[in-house]
Amino acid sequence: MSKNKTKVLILGGGTGGVIVANLLGRKAKKQAEVTLISNQENVFYEADLPYRVFDKKSLDSQFKPVRKVVNKRVTVLNEEVISLDVENQSVSLKSGASIPYDYLVIATGAHYDYDAVPGFKESAYHFYNEEGIIELRKALNDFVENGKDGKVRNVVVGIADLPFKCPVAPLEGAFMMEHFLRRKKIRKTTNLHYLSPIGGAFSIEQANVHIEKKFKKKNINLHTFFNTETIHTDRKIIESLEGDEIEYDLLLMVPPHRGQDYLNGTPIIDESGWVNVNIKTLQNEDYPNIFAIGDAANLPVSKAGSSAHYQAIATAHNLIDVVKGKFDISQVKERYDGHATCLVMTSLTSAMFFDFNYNRAPFGLGYISNRLFYYFKKYQRFLYFYGFLSGRM
Repeated sequence: MSKNKTKVLILGGGTGGVIVANLLGRKAKKQAEVTLISNQENVFYEADLPYRVFDKKSLDSQFKPVRKVVNKRVTVLNEEVISLDVENQSVSLKSGASIPYDYLVIATGAHYDYDAVPGFKESAYHFYNEEGIIELRKALNDFVENGKDGKVRNVVVGIADLPFKCPVAPLEGAFMMEHFLRRKKIRKTTNLHYLSPIGGAFSIEQANVHIEKKFKKKNINLHTFFNTETIHTDRKIIESLEGDEIEYDLLLMVPPHRGQDYLNGTPIIDESGWVNVNIKTLQNEDYPNIFAIGDAANLPVSKAGSSAHYQAIATAHNLIDVVKGKFDISQVKERYDGHATCLVMTSLTSAMFFDFNYNRAPFGLGYISNRLFYYFKKYQRFLYFYGFLSGRM
């Protein structure tokens, strides 16, 4: 590494990490030596994964190699981080290497802890990665075939634990499942249940009112304050901490999310493993040269790709100004206002649009469900790979 350039180290090759890397590589090329470390060779587009369950198309279009979407001035290392030393400002890798930094951006997201809920691995399906989608597709095919006997069965969509990324994803799963069952002509013999650990289907009340109206219209049974404790595989029953039980024949459930293991023992995380940061500067207050964005950060906003997008842009511009000497790291601007956007599938062919921040609830247009928003979501993948990741959008 160059001795006369500021060392900026980015951990994570997902949405947030790639955007920060590209903006720094393009706008601070003379001042910063930027390194991005990712344990994955590909960037994975996750926003339309629920839809991939039902359209059965190849998942190849969901991937792009990290090296192909990152600015050529950025050094990309395909390595696994095993520890972080915040006092000595270095990161240790599984290969044995140690990488120093002046400024660190943590964008390694969350990992799935399938063992956190007894019975999850044996019984539940999900759409949060490629393997999960393939398994769910097969289970859904079997469910449809078995449904020809006319017996009444239960499909349950649930949430294993809080928090989890993309809070609208299970809602989309329920809405699209309902439409799918109608297409397959087995909706009348299928009870569709939605298990929510909070007091409504969605956490933002202004939007929840409209979502619950759609649940009622589509005859989706909503069970609130259902905090999953155990899945009894032998009896096909989900039991909550509150003592409630729901029977299932097909179970689609959000896996438990946790912070990354390499952060354990560091002084920058909370009890669940999320990095503590200022909600507007995205800095850790004890170590201001450390930023965290996206799912890795402990923020009062959705753990979602759009949140990571806006957080990455805010973080990158603060770091660009710091390495260019415009102001000190202790004086970074409060550039993130909690902005997030979300396209919510309400069937296989319609969607709603939400746009909100810390101070503004989703505006009224977002409650309209139509094909226009559906088409925008369907083709947003192109914008993601060729626009959003560059940091230009």
